[in-house]
Amino acid sequence: MGLVIKKTVQVLKLVASQEHCTLKTLCTATGSKKSALCQMLRSMVETGLLLRDSKGEYHIGPLFSDLSGERDEKLRQQKLIESIAVDITTASGGNVTVATIRDSKYRRLFSCCTFRVTRLTPTAPDEENFYGNATGRVLLANAPASLRLRIIDNLGLPSEQEWPEASADQESLLAELEKIRRQNYAEVCRRNASNYYIACAAPRETPEAMPLAIGIGSRAADKNKKEKFLELLHQAAQRFE
Repeated sequence: MGLVIKKTVQVLKLVASQEHCTLKTLCTATGSKKSALCQMLRSMVETGLLLRDSKGEYHIGPLFSDLSGERDEKLRQQKLIESIAVDITTASGGNVTVATIRDSKYRRLFSCCTFRVTRLTPTAPDEENFYGNATGRVLLANAPASLRLRIIDNLGLPSEQEWPEASADQESLLAELEKIRRQNYAEVCRRNASNYYIACAAPRETPEAMPLAIGIGSRAADKNKKEKFLELLHQAAQRFE
């Protein structure tokens, strides 16, 4: 396997160093037999590592540009998330969380209480916390229906302390989630709690796309700032379009 990888890298370097690279050139440069090299090149073309034109000449394939494009898009998205979170934190005076769903788990993408990206690892904080916070409720409310039911089945019903309005049965839970989806925000301020949380969802390209939630955490006394917080969140959500 090591020899195959080494030969593959050698071919890629040769092709990258020349504008046009023929089979004859590659055979000579690598010292490979034509039949063995042809089989290898065919596999590299099929996987997108190489591109073979109508003249039979080889070029670097589309896989590299696709991967580069995906990486650039992820970096752009992460910078946008960080910029939005910092702007909301400055305007609201609260802590801001941006979260999504990964592998049926609640995943924080950024948290402005620490001003750092939370790495997506199996031990990431609140990895199953959909019921207990506003962003989690928004995510669950806006998740594709099949995923929503799968998550609920895995988690069971919320406790009465965690979410009293949704704790009786699955029907009441789904009704609360539908209410959140329609109004496009969720708020959490449990009795005797010292904090207030409010969150909304960002627009999605398709109904099946994973939702993205943006939330503000503040003091319970700031509940009277609900309208201001909602305005900030909805303005921020539109920046993802």
